[in-house]
Amino acid sequence: MKIFNKYINRSIVVLSGLAVALTGCMGFLEEEVYTQYDPDSFLQDPSGVDALLTGAYARSRIISYNHRDYAFLLNEFGTDIAWETGGGLERVAAPFIQFSWPVNNSILNGVWNKMYSAISSANTVLLVANGLSGPSESELNALRAEARFIRASSYYFLYNLFGPTPIIEIPAGATPAEIEEIGQSTPRASKEDFLKYMFDDLDFATANLPVQEKLIGRASKGAALGFKMKIYLNDKQWDNVAATAQEIMDLGVYTLYDDYEELFSVDGEANKEYIFRAPCIPQDGYQNNYMAHAFPPGYPIQSSWANYGAQYRTYSAFYKTFEEADLRRNLLITNYVSTTGENIELLEDENGMPLDNVRSFKYWPDPDGIGESHGNDLVFIRYADVLLARAEALNELNGPSQEVFDLINSVRERANASLVGSAEYSSADQLRAFILAERAREFYSEGMRREDLIRHGEFVNGAISRGWNAKPHQVLYPIPLQQIDTNPNLEQNPGY
Repeated sequence: MKIFNKYINRSIVVLSGLAVALTGCMGFLEEEVYTQYDPDSFLQDPSGVDALLTGAYARSRIISYNHRDYAFLLNEFGTDIAWETGGGLERVAAPFIQFSWPVNNSILNGVWNKMYSAISSANTVLLVANGLSGPSESELNALRAEARFIRASSYYFLYNLFGPTPIIEIPAGATPAEIEEIGQSTPRASKEDFLKYMFDDLDFATANLPVQEKLIGRASKGAALGFKMKIYLNDKQWDNVAATAQEIMDLGVYTLYDDYEELFSVDGEANKEYIFRAPCIPQDGYQNNYMAHAFPPGYPIQSSWANYGAQYRTYSAFYKTFEEADLRRNLLITNYVSTTGENIELLEDENGMPLDNVRSFKYWPDPDGIGESHGNDLVFIRYADVLLARAEALNELNGPSQEVFDLINSVRERANASLVGSAEYSSADQLRAFILAERAREFYSEGMRREDLIRHGEFVNGAISRGWNAKPHQVLYPIPLQQIDTNPNLEQNPGY
């Protein structure tokens, strides 16, 4: 596992350049460096540290093909919502659909490296911030809070896939060789230590981050609480789920966006439902590239958009879980007239057999999109999740109640779906199954289905029902073999 240190690398490059320049001018001119490129002065200013922080955010962003890999290949294509065929992606996606992924998978290794790169950058910000003397303690804590948020959220994404992984901390003054040795020898943390580490970071972030998002995609108090809530939810710490969700609600910042169909479009981005998102623009490397994979063949699109051979498909059975009046269903395309004038059915054939070819247009195409690049922001935590998480927790703690139904119905009412109550769901078991299904209807195409199914014990069972030879240990992915080859102290997940 390679651990990069941006501050050290930048310092070495700059100082090497200065050394070369001074060698050629020895005895002729001695000049003190005043420019922003002097690392010693640049990194003594909060703006310089903020530049490092911006780099850490950039490394942690799950957008473009990183989003394709994390949200779809790893977290949705192995579920009862969606799958993929066609194009060069089919060979890559097939192991995740069929539960036959190898231990040396490049997608898993890529996510591992990406998250540890973000963690390394966050650690660098903390080291530099701890050495500053000019800013006030509150200013320094604000910088530290964002760095610790980036670190905790990166560990969260790793934990979701692999379980506990190594906790990497770099001591002040460590050399590049020492940093490399830490990365190549640190064993996996225990679950208890790993959770505590994330919670400590998120608690600090919660105490020191602003309530309002300063810039789109930057951390806020609600975002830190949101990741805490997600960790508690997937660990079934129901009291903590309910309490943390209530904390977010009590901030008074967030609300459901009125128009579900517009929420995920570029026109809906100015909303108070998104708690943490990755901002996107229609530019290569910074884009949401979902729609190029969702357009079916021959679909009439703008000439500026791309339509790929790799096709994201939605199961017909999932589409049929929606009520006819449910507005969330309107973003699922079941038929269209092709560019050649042919009427194409995607839901069922003429005999009523499922085609499993429905298309999710959740990220409604960006009118200013270019090729595969659209500007729809990608959301990781939104207020609907807070409401349904609290409802799930309260049902697990005390069974159905009016508050539970009110939380669920606030989400369903926005979607124009029928309201539910004790007449239909009188037991905790009945309501538990309904909440799981409701989360699928609310969060499809957002990369959340795998963790929901795992929490309810349905992930592997669902794969078996679809005909795959899934095994119980596949609720976690393997630690990439590439990492174990580098770090012999890494212990593989059971079953691999």
